[in-house]
Amino acid sequence: MCPINYELMKRFFFILFLLTVVGVQLSLAQNSKSECETLLSKKYLKSYWNSGLTILEQPLHYDWKDWTVFGGVAAATTLSFIYDEDIYRWVNDNFSQKQAESFSQYSDVFGEELFIVPSIAATYVISAINKDCRLRNMSLAALQSFVFAEVASVGIKVLTCRVRPDSPSPTSVPNSQQWEGPFATFESTSFVSGHSMRAFALATTVAGFYPEKTWVGIVSYSLATLTSAGRVISSEHWSSDVIVGAALGYFIGRGVVKFNEKIGNITSVDIQPIATNYGLGIAVKF
Repeated sequence: MCPINYELMKRFFFILFLLTVVGVQLSLAQNSKSECETLLSKKYLKSYWNSGLTILEQPLHYDWKDWTVFGGVAAATTLSFIYDEDIYRWVNDNFSQKQAESFSQYSDVFGEELFIVPSIAATYVISAINKDCRLRNMSLAALQSFVFAEVASVGIKVLTCRVRPDSPSPTSVPNSQQWEGPFATFESTSFVSGHSMRAFALATTVAGFYPEKTWVGIVSYSLATLTSAGRVISSEHWSSDVIVGAALGYFIGRGVVKFNEKIGNITSVDIQPIATNYGLGIAVKF
């Protein structure tokens, strides 16, 4: 009988609860009128499929700069896997438990669901009051990035079941190579760092909607970096967990931004069934 990780189970139920709340919110907003296009729940919910496809298709459109960045991330990831335990020991030699706890209690908040979701909701309310279409689209895109990051992090965790650095060990020496395999246990949830993935997904989305405001990107990525660093300093994650989580978060956020750039705004997606001489299909209109 596998032990139950109630924190992980909470994440599953949180995703379901979040989607329910989104559906209710969009239904209530359906009849609202403003200078922005009316938010239609069907269009928005359908856009998740197309946005997800845009995220997955990104490598097909990479140029040499993208592949250079990819190579750098791959090299950093490889090195972090090799030196995970050395980095863990260095952190523990240079940060006391009290220092680590003090740092992480502030840095973790930017990757926490209970901070992210109310922040997105508040941003949406502000955009509605000010009739700011770009801010509204950014808040909806941020919600997409958050949902994708949450689902991806939970899925990877249960498929890899990597033991955390601070997990009890018979030898008292953490083993970074201890992977228990798919669905082996819900206690080993080190890989990947969900905080890092969520923080970078949101940072990339926010920065992508305001490219002309340099300070927005600086602040967003700085907070995401602090969140990632805090997860290593507090011994919640190996360095490789954080690097991969941050890279995937950036990948998700960039894909969501690309999708929005392609369609103009997140609510202008329309999917209709079509019938031709060749059979049935769907037409996606932007």
